[in-house]
Amino acid sequence: MDQTRRDQGCVAKLINDAFAISNLKVRFIFMPWDRAYHQGLKQEFSGTAYWYYSEKRALDYIYTKTPVTSEISRFYHLDDLDFNYQTYKDLSHHTLLLNQGLTYPKKLLNAIKKHDITVVNATYTSKNLSLLLKKRADITVLTEQTKTEFAKALSAEQNQRIVFQEKPAFVSQGYLLINRHSQKYASLFDYGVNTLWKDQTYYDNYVKNCLNIK
Repeated sequence: MDQTRRDQGCVAKLINDAFAISNLKVRFIFMPWDRAYHQGLKQEFSGTAYWYYSEKRALDYIYTKTPVTSEISRFYHLDDLDFNYQTYKDLSHHTLLLNQGLTYPKKLLNAIKKHDITVVNATYTSKNLSLLLKKRADITVLTEQTKTEFAKALSAEQNQRIVFQEKPAFVSQGYLLINRHSQKYASLFDYGVNTLWKDQTYYDNYVKNCLNIK
């Protein structure tokens, strides 16, 4: 999702295309994650995108059946940090930067409590890399796609300083959430995506341009 792009990002384009099959137009309003979640529950909106699965969200929203993303999240840090990630316990001697409103695996959250891992929070994921460079935190976790996009705003020298751990932090799937006021749109979206996926060229382009960004 990227409000600076003409298509507003790969996921936004997919959502637009899926609803277009039912002759529906989509308008996106971009806002911080936490606010987007709560605003999306209101009747003037239809839902919010995109989110990983959680039991709480499944009570508030209708999860569409078809995931719109499958993402590898990695730990990123500066090249001079002595960090070798094998288990979440290895984070215990460092400060971890997370983002408000995002979903993290229970295993990671439990490890943070169990091993007393120091955490700082940021509102916008777009600030994570610059906060690392300013040494406001030692390590952050981002999807490969998100890191690639945000790294474009950095200089070549800055990008050389940011490295990642080969072992993934976690792998997640993202979904469009539809609120209870607009539940009819959930089945329309699933129908639209399934129709799009039958077009092999569309599917291959989506995987190439949205899922396999390096």
